[in-house]
Amino acid sequence: MITTASTSAETEVRAGLDHIEKYEPEITSLITVRQDEAIAEARRLDEQFENGVWPGPLYGMTLTVKDNFDVAGTPTTNGTAFAYAPQASEDCFVIDRVKEAGAVILGKANQSEYCQSVTNQNVHHGSCRNPWGLDRIAGGSSGGSAAGVAAGIATASIGSDSGGSIRIPASLNGVVGLRPSAGRLSNRRTASTRVATFTVGGPLARTAVDAARLFHAMDAYDPADVTSVDRRRDHTLAMGREGLRGLRIGVPTNYFMDGVDSEILAAVNAAIGTLGDLGAEITDVHVPGAEDCRTHFYPMVTANFFALYGEYLDRPAEDLDPEVVMSLEHGRSVTATQFAEAAMYRQSFIRNLENLFDNIDVFVCPTVPIATPRLGKLEHSDMMDVSRNNFVQPFAGIPAISIPCGLRSDGMPIGLQMTAGYWKDTVLLNAAIAFQNATSFHTQRPALIG
Repeated sequence: MITTASTSAETEVRAGLDHIEKYEPEITSLITVRQDEAIAEARRLDEQFENGVWPGPLYGMTLTVKDNFDVAGTPTTNGTAFAYAPQASEDCFVIDRVKEAGAVILGKANQSEYCQSVTNQNVHHGSCRNPWGLDRIAGGSSGGSAAGVAAGIATASIGSDSGGSIRIPASLNGVVGLRPSAGRLSNRRTASTRVATFTVGGPLARTAVDAARLFHAMDAYDPADVTSVDRRRDHTLAMGREGLRGLRIGVPTNYFMDGVDSEILAAVNAAIGTLGDLGAEITDVHVPGAEDCRTHFYPMVTANFFALYGEYLDRPAEDLDPEVVMSLEHGRSVTATQFAEAAMYRQSFIRNLENLFDNIDVFVCPTVPIATPRLGKLEHSDMMDVSRNNFVQPFAGIPAISIPCGLRSDGMPIGLQMTAGYWKDTVLLNAAIAFQNATSFHTQRPALIG
């Protein structure tokens, strides 16, 4: 954050553009670059500062934005071909808020097409590569957001998460990613009034502090969004000064720790030990219904995506991605009975989680329980393995954060996921900040950028 005239927004923007020139050919994290617009916006902010007018709490922060958010003057591809991408005439709600807070947007981030895959291998705009290992996936669907932050292209990024799409790439790229509570951030990402039922926007950043700054700038009630919740928003951060005294952390005895890669499990267990050293109360817990969550979540989320994007299947064969086709076809096949059964299960599932959070504040687990897959075709079972620990949160509408907690012997990052009760987003941010105050995992950088 800029506090003196010794630096400037334009300096930060030009540094980001320099990183784009150096590393973007290797990682393909962006779909659109806003070079001229970003420089002009930065100069206006610097003029305000020089004239004694504070540009806002995000002054000096550079951002990329997943390409399913409208940014005025750029096409919103949602990962699809430019031929099907509408030009945005105005900024959506959260983009307007971050610009008003002084951030500058450098570009639109690469993503899985229509958010339908965890790989971010995109047939239209190029597959996003992980800067920690260029032969590995960046994760999806917000892979471009995470990879760009890891490569130093921007301070932070705005992504979206339906079933792990912020947390998975955050984990695989060694950055912080927050999936907020349902209703915290506006879901009016485009001019369309139709929104994906389980999708929320959220921040990705190198540090939990920057993730919190970005989240707080976006966190506001949007009366024009039917999913937005008008409820008191707590923006108080302890900044980890008091450690984690009194925080009740549950370690699941079921599902979340099953079949985890041994190196990942060791790093997560060490991180849990650090949380305990910071004063948290660690206890074993059973997360009711976790084993059955995916069975009920998957039909609902794919049916919802088919309702939104089913017309994709009518396009010429050369414009189609087989992964997207497979996902949408599954959504088309969901019966009314299956959907209703899943919706009824969800009601009891949410109530059981509410009871769980009467006794704990947070539960922890690996964000991604397996080693980072290599680029190439992933079987459906492989994609489910990548995302298996990320279904509970969207199904229940509760927040979760992924933070770096180590590296595997292959040099790839490991993420610790913390999940809290509804509207307890600040609890997660405070815990993440305290953890990062006590550790240095978030300071490590991929060899690509030195």
